[in-house]
Amino acid sequence: MDFQEQAHQHTQIREALVAAIIERQPIDPDALRSDRQCPTGCWLHGDGARRWAGNHAFLGLLETHRAFHQQAAAIADQIGRGHFAEAQRALRHGTPFAQALADLTASLRRMRAAASSLAA
Repeated sequence: MDFQEQAHQHTQIREALVAAIIERQPIDPDALRSDRQCPTGCWLHGDGARRWAGNHAFLGLLETHRAFHQQAAAIADQIGRGHFAEAQRALRHGTPFAQALADLTASLRRMRAAASSLAA
């Protein structure tokens, strides 16, 4: 698992939300709500769970990943309802979404460090 790449992919979700607001186009909140559909989620609920279950870094990543997807879906819900200004505000620094993305990025770094230390 390339944890740095997964952090980048989740930042791209933010960019997709921004684009949806600008273009006034809905984005599927159900696809975002599930923390099992993206590559990170597939790994977390598959190979990662088999190898890392019980590891604190893994458990933290599992939780922050779920929280990120819930926040992203909430913004997609706002976009779908046509509440573009509210959705745009929800993406700003200091919001629950911004904190969820920061927490996820930090969790991915911790997981990368844990995986590296055990592989060494």
